[in-house]
Amino acid sequence: RPLDDEISRRSLKTFLKMLDPMKIYFYQSDIDEFALQENELDDMAKKGDIGLAYSVFERFLKRLDQCVALVDDLLAAEHNFSLDEQIITDKDLLKYPRNEAEAHERWRKRVKFELLSHKADKILAEENKKAGEEEAEKDTDEENEDPIEKISKRYQNLARRWHQTDGDELLELYLTAITMSFDPHTNYMSPSTLENFQIMMRLELEGIGAALRAKDGYTVVERII
Repeated sequence: RPLDDEISRRSLKTFLKMLDPMKIYFYQSDIDEFALQENELDDMAKKGDIGLAYSVFERFLKRLDQCVALVDDLLAAEHNFSLDEQIITDKDLLKYPRNEAEAHERWRKRVKFELLSHKADKILAEENKKAGEEEAEKDTDEENEDPIEKISKRYQNLARRWHQTDGDELLELYLTAITMSFDPHTNYMSPSTLENFQIMMRLELEGIGAALRAKDGYTVVERII
């Protein structure tokens, strides 16, 4: 089918889902603003104009930083776990917050839920340890880490990773949103992604002989291969 307004609307919707699938960062006002150009992505793409991708992504980073700061404030606050409250976890039932107050309330419940989950996990681990399960005997730094510090660090690391997104990676996200609007199994690959894909297909890799992983923003040598 042609690259038309229908594909344009699908592309914008898909791109926003890629950035904010749980609808916790963007406000409804942001979405309404982006929607003013929802029929223009096809014309812009034909001209090689990806300015909208940068505009949306810059707004996303702004909202992300606001939310990370909010998470730290909420982690420092007192939470009453005896209240009967509900949180919606189905992204298809969620709507974007209409304003700052709605966003704050959604994050309050989200942070409270995560704290409660850590509390429940700790109780379960203690019960398993008493039962003599071998897995429970394996204490790690992560398991012993303070839940407040752990949650804060997770969102800070998330923000750091998004801020490290370069032009090729953003282009890949944006053009993949367009290709998936034609077919959900069709992706655009940046040069680096294509190289990794070809390595996997050939099952050949020339590397430094070490397995690496990221931890708290640093690269760690996990093992020598």
